[in-house]
Amino acid sequence: MANIFGKWDESLVYKKGGKGSNSSKPILIWKTNPPPEHQTKYNLTQFAITLNEITPGLQEKLPPTDSRLRPDQRYLENGEHDMANSEKLRLEQRQREARKLQERGWKPKWFVKENGSESYNYNGGYWEAREIGNWESCPDIFGQILNSSESNSPTT
Repeated sequence: MANIFGKWDESLVYKKGGKGSNSSKPILIWKTNPPPEHQTKYNLTQFAITLNEITPGLQEKLPPTDSRLRPDQRYLENGEHDMANSEKLRLEQRQREARKLQERGWKPKWFVKENGSESYNYNGGYWEAREIGNWESCPDIFGQILNSSESNSPTT
């Protein structure tokens, strides 16, 4: 028997032995890192900040569906909170519309579902499209919402 105890935002400790047993010393499994010396916006670590960074030459290689291109995220990073909020609401409405279209039939672009399984396999095409920067067949998921008479295709 063993126990794991701690707090999600401080540390986790593992100890072998049952309740009240002194059979082993506690072993530290995980501990939060100290806050950075120079606080960042939203208290993000330097690593977390770089996850959304678009370095020179990268944007030309990104499909229009890449989450780093989310306009609401860019507004938030630039401190434009009102614009970020209104853009987030617009994107949520766009997602609801896309879900309705998907219910009428939609297939992943670069993956195919295995027969009799919930798994998907890569079927090619992404890296080739990225190499030449050809994303014409990708949906514009961050674009404007079409009215119902215009939305006759799952990629609009």
